[in-house]
Amino acid sequence: MAIDGSRAIWVDYLRAFITLLVVGHHAALAYPTFAFFDSTHYIYSTAPIVDNGRWAVMDRFIGFNDVFFMALMFFVSGLFVYRGLRKKGSQVYLKGRFVRLGIPFLIAELLIIPLAYLPSFYLSTNSTSLAGFIEDYVITQQWPVGPPWFIWLLLAFDAVTALVYWLFPSFFSTLGESLVQLIRKPFRFGLLVYGCAAVSLIPLSLWVGQYTWIGNWGPFDFQLNRVVFYLLFFWVGVGLGSADWQPYLFQHDRLFNRHWMVWLLVSLFAYWLVIRVSALGENWVKQGLISSVEGYLLYDLAFVVSCLASMAACLSIFRQALRKPSVGWTNLSGRAYGIYIVHYPFVTWLQFTFLDASLPVWVKFLFVFAGALSLSWLSVSLLRRNSLAAQVL
Repeated sequence: MAIDGSRAIWVDYLRAFITLLVVGHHAALAYPTFAFFDSTHYIYSTAPIVDNGRWAVMDRFIGFNDVFFMALMFFVSGLFVYRGLRKKGSQVYLKGRFVRLGIPFLIAELLIIPLAYLPSFYLSTNSTSLAGFIEDYVITQQWPVGPPWFIWLLLAFDAVTALVYWLFPSFFSTLGESLVQLIRKPFRFGLLVYGCAAVSLIPLSLWVGQYTWIGNWGPFDFQLNRVVFYLLFFWVGVGLGSADWQPYLFQHDRLFNRHWMVWLLVSLFAYWLVIRVSALGENWVKQGLISSVEGYLLYDLAFVVSCLASMAACLSIFRQALRKPSVGWTNLSGRAYGIYIVHYPFVTWLQFTFLDASLPVWVKFLFVFAGALSLSWLSVSLLRRNSLAAQVL
């Protein structure tokens, strides 16, 4: 993607920032007030490691992230797809995506993610038997997918998109042109995106549950109620990536001609709305004023508002504030994908290390986040010295 013939570095920096949120999200999952650990099926726990120390701030941080960061990740990933398809064609493009996504996914699921769950096995069984762990991991726990679920699902979305492009070559360019034209009328554009996002999320969530994963696909698990939701944002990214979308979306370098601070405040208010709607809906259900389905419907309607507002805030901040090259951000963005792949064992082992430490929760969280990020960053930097590893990381 280009701006005046050069790469839009702010999009790369935004993608790197989402990776930071992912590491922070996983670091925080050991400490929310709602955390629990199932020693029989630790895969069903809220996280591989659950600390006795809890902090309500972690609830809000996790909840805020969960509203938008993976939808934004799929959207940003989609922005780069169309030009790759147009340049290489569907078949060559998919071969490249398999190298870039498929091979790292297989390596992660065979070697990296099992390491992340070793502490969970030890806490559950007090055993250090490697054979016992492998049997339990594959059979009892049904081969947990971990964070690489995003990688395999992104590859699946790439495959579906390549098929659509092969069958209907003008589909995404037409979609992009339509979106660009609609952006000229921001209110209608926002209303359309909200309506499509709501339709893609709410019926399926009400049918299968709000946080339902497939659960029996082993390393090919995914969050069922959000799969269409994520595909929608991915395809919006593909469509916009086929067009010169930025001058329309960012008028005078501002999203819909609004300063990034406005969008930040809107995103915080929208998430507060999610919290309030969730609390009110729960109370109303208990009082018999509404059904549980109606309560979840209200929550989902607010959820979509918060998702779009937070995505808008991130796009606006990075477009307005990070358009010039930065050594630190450039280094991080070049290693962000690798950090995403390797960070999980560092997170869980550090959480395990600090389980019995007499430290405030916020200190544990900072140690885990900073340690996992630093060790992941260093590991990827070392791995990238190998030419083969550098091709996929």
